[in-house]
Amino acid sequence: MEDTVNKIWKILDKFYPEEISFIEEDDPWRFLITVMLSASTTDKQAVKAATALFSEYPDPSSLGKAETVKIEEIIKPAGLFRTKAPRIREVSAYIAENGLPENEEELTKLPGIGEKTAACYLDHVLALPAVIADTHFVRVSHRLGFSDTTDRQKAAAEIRERFPEAIWSRMSMVLNLHGRTLCRPKPVCHDCPVKSLCPSSDA
Repeated sequence: MEDTVNKIWKILDKFYPEEISFIEEDDPWRFLITVMLSASTTDKQAVKAATALFSEYPDPSSLGKAETVKIEEIIKPAGLFRTKAPRIREVSAYIAENGLPENEEELTKLPGIGEKTAACYLDHVLALPAVIADTHFVRVSHRLGFSDTTDRQKAAAEIRERFPEAIWSRMSMVLNLHGRTLCRPKPVCHDCPVKSLCPSSDA
């Protein structure tokens, strides 16, 4: 089984572009806020809401002092706005006072920063190895036999245990993109480059 999993990974690694990015944002604070907005919505909606938010509040200090109700109004299209708004405000206020988080421990102490959001920040901002276990990643890793579970935290732990950390970030992006393009909730198996090896393929 391990040989099959490694063959699948090598094929997918070559199949997808070397550079994969879903949120194009170089500013660490803006990236973090955009990832927080992406929870339970699409990256497109998150980026749209973030753009509107940053046009009104361009830095951590101004957003950290903003009225929660005004933040809610702006980010409403991204969903869960009543939950996200106070967390975004508090995170921004923390960063304005203390600076950007420099490790996972600091990140996960902040409101609304779960394992997935922290992993995105570690990978994109701090350039550290991270397994980004979003919905697409978990679905695909389970279908391909990379993990034995559909539980997000357990799947991430399995990937970290089974694969070297040097490929965690790359694998996260490749499996995520595979889940968005071919291995969707209703998979397009006949176009998949690993259909002959995939234990879940119906092609």
